[in-house]
Amino acid sequence: MLLSFAQFCPKHGNTAETITLVSEKAREAANNNAKLIAFPECFLTGGSFESRKALEASAVDIDRGDLDPILHTAKEFSIYIVVGFYQKKENQVFNTAALIGPEGIIGLHHKMHLPFMIGDRFTDIPGTYQPSVFDTAIGKIGLAICYEIRFPEVFRTLALAGAELIILPAAWPEAARLLPDIFSKVRAAENFTYFLSSNRNDLDDGMQFMGESHLIGPNGAELINAGMQDGIFYYDADLTLAKNKSIIRDPGIYEVHPFQDRRPQDYGSLAEAK
Repeated sequence: MLLSFAQFCPKHGNTAETITLVSEKAREAANNNAKLIAFPECFLTGGSFESRKALEASAVDIDRGDLDPILHTAKEFSIYIVVGFYQKKENQVFNTAALIGPEGIIGLHHKMHLPFMIGDRFTDIPGTYQPSVFDTAIGKIGLAICYEIRFPEVFRTLALAGAELIILPAAWPEAARLLPDIFSKVRAAENFTYFLSSNRNDLDDGMQFMGESHLIGPNGAELINAGMQDGIFYYDADLTLAKNKSIIRDPGIYEVHPFQDRRPQDYGSLAEAK
């Protein structure tokens, strides 16, 4: 199955134009036979805001129909699209990643872990959490956002809920190079899942994003990396490989089963001990 991710500059300060751009890039990916395309964190709205008021004014309102052009593209071209944005919902604003497919909005993930920076300073934490894992015609897709890669519990929860591919829209600056260089490979390998992150590579309000969008295989090996290039990048992946949670070098002699050998009954006491 052909997966893809996009790495390029959004239309700064113009959500409507960026939505159009996302629709165009998704159409291009579908015409190249991709079944899915992922875009970065807060891509539609931008991420840099200096007040809650400014954040609310720029946030996407799904009920108002702001995402309709992307929904139409997904339906017309039978492609799955993951894209990030700040979302206004009643009196709250969330940092959101949407999974959109031919049937419409399949699921939304609201960022639970918010660093004290950019618009996340003014963003609400959702009151309840269920693993953001969604069944699709191409496999089980899990969602997390940017900073959440620092929390192994998030990724393990997604894997335990059956995610075969975890997609993490990101906005990583150069100072966060540790995350794509090390963390993403570890998260994929320790959970035996594919891991796809789409990151920005542009300059926004003085912050230079580092690019390095990539796809990691269930064994922790990097399969493709965009560096700092603009474009849509493709990889033909077999998501069924993520169903195997064991390493068997020599049957009956050398076997490790990290998921089977978990001891959740013991972890509670460890957490309580802090």
